[in-house]
Amino acid sequence: MRTKKIDDEKLFEMLRQGMQQKEIAQIMGVSAPAICQRLRKLLPPPESLTNLTDKEKSFVLEKAKGRSNTQAVIASQYEVTSMQSAKVIGSQLMDKPEIRKAIDDLMEMKGVGREFRIEKLGQHMKNRDPNVSLKALDIGFKLANDYPAQRNINLNTDLSISPVDIDRWKRGD
Repeated sequence: MRTKKIDDEKLFEMLRQGMQQKEIAQIMGVSAPAICQRLRKLLPPPESLTNLTDKEKSFVLEKAKGRSNTQAVIASQYEVTSMQSAKVIGSQLMDKPEIRKAIDDLMEMKGVGREFRIEKLGQHMKNRDPNVSLKALDIGFKLANDYPAQRNINLNTDLSISPVDIDRWKRGD
């Protein structure tokens, strides 16, 4: 009979303390995938995930892996004709509250819920390296929607600019 290397109670305690699966794996002397597999057996998928279509579930799982909306749409076998159409579908999916809830639930289940991410972001903001701290601040501003809305200017419109008389300009008239 094989001895069990992963103590379930200890595993859940470490997750509650905010430890990442990689760290837990090192402490328990197993691989990170072993921890992930054990959690899959112990934890049922979040209910929010079961209420989605197969393509939506796939999209959520791809997003939880860290893919962009566009990448997640393409990987989820949505029928797209261009990168732009994948971007539009990704945006539409992310506008659905049930999709956002499923992503949040998965992130929480993996030990990287909102509170953990905010705490980690705060640590990076206090980093001595200005590249790290400024990038963290930028991400924080984006998350808080603190940047003003972007204004797009259509450069394809007729601006009715009259031609310049170069000879006259050279003479200084």
